[in-house]
Amino acid sequence: MKLPIITFLLLLSGLAWGQPFLGENHAASLIDQALQRKDLKWLPFPMPYAVERASQGKDSRFLSALVDHGLLERKKETKMVTVEVNGAKRRKVQVGWVYNYPGADGQTPTDEGFYYGYGRLKTVMEISTPYQIGQYYYVEAYIQWYVDDQQEWIHDAAFDGARTLRRSRESYEKPFEKRVYLQYDGDSWAFWDGKPGIL
Repeated sequence: MKLPIITFLLLLSGLAWGQPFLGENHAASLIDQALQRKDLKWLPFPMPYAVERASQGKDSRFLSALVDHGLLERKKETKMVTVEVNGAKRRKVQVGWVYNYPGADGQTPTDEGFYYGYGRLKTVMEISTPYQIGQYYYVEAYIQWYVDDQQEWIHDAAFDGARTLRRSRESYEKPFEKRVYLQYDGDSWAFWDGKPGIL
């Protein structure tokens, strides 16, 4: 039995009404806002962190530069250690530095790391049509993004060996890429910080 053309068109429009629409400009705006809300922090190692005073390694260079930029403070630490020399154990004085956040007084703060900027959307490379999982609709987008509000300290040559910071410095010209999701809750679209269908 053939349906009248008007009935067929009404059915089609009913199906279209059931699926929410998301324009690319609206999606881009939601993604950009979500990226800006998240502070980017670099955490090379948990604090407090101790190193020998004579150390010339990468850790020491990073820590010393962070002190120079006022992001860490250091205190001299002297302690007795036991070392083995030619099969005999001897005690010697070891001098080192203990690094920590300013004013931390030996405590580890709950929110560790060094703020270096926040994300901004550069391009939406691909965007899916809305699809349903359970009671929600989702859109998947593949994006390019860069680090904005770059803090002056990340441009210090001491951090050239820190890949995250080095990539962040050049991210406008060589943007990061990732897959993100937007969710429709029955009322409006919002950035979904997770995988579709997973709470």
